[in-house]
Amino acid sequence: MDRKITVKGIGHITAKPDYVIIHLTVEEINKKYEKAVEEAAKRINALTAAISKIGFNAEDLKTVDYSIQSNVEYKPNRKGIGEYIKNGFRCTNRLKLAFDFDSDKLSKTVNAITSCVADPRMNITFTVKDEEAVKDELLKSAGANARRRAEILCEAAGGKLGALVTVNYNWNELSILSPTRFDTRDDTLQLDEILAAPTMAPQSFQPDDVDLSDNAVFVWEIDS
Repeated sequence: MDRKITVKGIGHITAKPDYVIIHLTVEEINKKYEKAVEEAAKRINALTAAISKIGFNAEDLKTVDYSIQSNVEYKPNRKGIGEYIKNGFRCTNRLKLAFDFDSDKLSKTVNAITSCVADPRMNITFTVKDEEAVKDELLKSAGANARRRAEILCEAAGGKLGALVTVNYNWNELSILSPTRFDTRDDTLQLDEILAAPTMAPQSFQPDDVDLSDNAVFVWEIDS
């Protein structure tokens, strides 16, 4: 009878964030379709000009999603019954600006964006540029963890770890993001206050490490 041992290997690594992704949303509402598109384009052009002044190229600002939809509002009618009413058009541009992490560059970029008349909604995340390398290291960690556990168990039982029989792994999408949040403005401030004192990242700003774990199941033969 074949003797086998099955062990779940748990991989764990931490990675230093080296890449910044700034997600931007520019939204324009107007009663006329053409006007909504035109005004949204003007704001995008202003945003592009703002980041170009600090060294970015126009093509660095990538469009993630672009949509034009009817804008509706929920209002009570004369009888007091709520109903949805079409009120023009909503043009939404979702964009991203990504670059190698540098606190000084991040500070200048945030300053340029928050000072821009385009006034986009902004969300900043920190990740690693070479995601595949991080995933590979995580799998290696899981494999090493499983082998170490299997060897300990076999030794305790008076046997030796034999040939690897199978590996079972469920491929899952990993969220390789730092838990660090970067708030760019106080929503209670007025626009003139924001422009007068834009938020800037401190020179010593360093996002927290990305903490990742994954697992796989390994089956080995047990030699006498």
